Amino acid sequence: LRDPLDFGSPPNFPPPQAQRRRDLEEELRDLSNQVAALGRSLAAERGRSLMEGGALRALEIAVGGAQARAGGACRALDRAKERLRLQQETEQLLWAELEAARAAKAGAELRAQEAESRCQARGAELERLRQAVQVAQHSRRRAEQERDQAAAKVGHAPPP
Repeated sequence: LRDPLDFGSPPNFPPPQAQRRRDLEEELRDLSNQVAALGRSLAAERGRSLMEGGALRALEIAVGGAQARAGGACRALDRAKERLRLQQETEQLLWAELEAARAAKAGAELRAQEAESRCQARGAELERLRQAVQVAQHSRRRAEQERDQAAAKVGHAPPP
């Protein structure tokens, strides 16, 4: 049978809390054993009529004290387990946020690379258009020169 108070060891359980948990569980076992032993002693004492008076009362007080300590240890263990559960939930949320941030960063880097690629392509297109404009201007000047030369041969002046 599995111990109902044993929740297993979480993967990234901080060492001081793990030690505290083990200490609390050990104290709980010790106190439970003490309570059981005191209970047995109490039953034996009840059977003895001569020693029943003061010793029985002292034993009952000791059993009550041990039960109170065991209850306190159980409550402390429950609180420690609840803190652990909350920390694990927080850790899971933080991991999810980290993964989302990493995915967003990767997406932003991809979009930046795509924008850089488009920018380079547009720069190359702009350079090609500049060269085409230079070629067109050169061709126009050349055509104007040829026109002027032809007009000079014919005797016509170029229009203003």
